[in-house]
Amino acid sequence: MNASDVERIVNAAVDDFVYEASAPGSTVGVPWSEEKVRSYLPKLRAALVKPYHQRFVLRDTPTQLQAASPTFADYWVVAKTDGYVEFFDPAKNEFGLANRSAAGDVLTTIGVRGDLVGVFCAM
Repeated sequence: MNASDVERIVNAAVDDFVYEASAPGSTVGVPWSEEKVRSYLPKLRAALVKPYHQRFVLRDTPTQLQAASPTFADYWVVAKTDGYVEFFDPAKNEFGLANRSAAGDVLTTIGVRGDLVGVFCAM
């Protein structure tokens, strides 16, 4: 997989986005309205970057959080905002969210995974 492949996946996820309301009782809290979710699409488009590989510190699970030595993985960065980065994990075919260190040089996953739009809304 290369940057062009990832870019096609990202563009298709935005262009073909279909809102699917969660079934009652399947989420914590009240699901967002379609209007609210769609209001994030222009923000997502503005945050997209040319995909590039980046090393991430994994902090998605309690085991990873409690480990004496960090675990690392390489993912594709696809979107950036102040303090957050959205990435694509080709092995799992899913998107995830990470935050940046104050210096901006360390990216740490934060346990948010899913589709491109849903993950971006979590920023």
